[in-house]
Amino acid sequence: MSAQHKHYHDGDMNAKDLVETHFSHGQVDIVEESTGFPMMVMHKRVSKGLLKGSKLLDFSLGSSVYQLFPLCNIYKEMYVLELTDSHIDHMKLWLDKDEKATDWSFAAKRVCQLDGNRKDWRELEDQARQAVKSVLKWENHETNPIDPKLVPEVDCVISMYILSVCKTKEELQNTLKNLVSPLKIGGHLIWFLPLNMSYYMVGQHRFFVQPINEKTFQEFVINAGFVIEESGLMKNAEKSDLRDYSHVGYVVARKV
Repeated sequence: MSAQHKHYHDGDMNAKDLVETHFSHGQVDIVEESTGFPMMVMHKRVSKGLLKGSKLLDFSLGSSVYQLFPLCNIYKEMYVLELTDSHIDHMKLWLDKDEKATDWSFAAKRVCQLDGNRKDWRELEDQARQAVKSVLKWENHETNPIDPKLVPEVDCVISMYILSVCKTKEELQNTLKNLVSPLKIGGHLIWFLPLNMSYYMVGQHRFFVQPINEKTFQEFVINAGFVIEESGLMKNAEKSDLRDYSHVGYVVARKV
């Protein structure tokens, strides 16, 4: 194990190991908190008709796709941002149905079950693939808004866990403001974040996380120009050497 925390951009980060440790093929309790809980929250919003529009921007930790499944019935155009080439490459493997891609069928099946199995999980996966219009590298996330020539105005922005890899709270606030720059007034931000967390493991490497509590989390959202419509927490069910958060927190907010 490394003596010092590494950062998300480090070359030792293996994109497939990250998602399969923390989001798909790892410990059941970790996967349930990191993927099952968000999918239930988003499906509930969709089923109640609380999300509108046609275009979505996603900026999430790792080359994960589970978060797209509950939303692809609404948003027919999805734009995915990644911070590293390795995560872009791994995402494209799934889009191309490459055998080396991570298997996300468990997540598609979960969303289909939540929806009363009105659709086959393979159909849902293909629907999500068709909705992804581009996978882009966002290199200047700290200082520059998203290029409108690459990403149009969107109706919803979702971010799963990735903003916690910012090195400072100031960087996190600036990155959030840049992330929501394409979001229309009245559009929604759906943001999930691990709370009170300092690290996560990928292989033998320990990666840095900016510790954030619930109060600060919500202040970031308000400072970025939003009104919070819904928020919630899921407590960490079991301690693990793989990560040290206390809760998974989320906010659904409307841009004003």
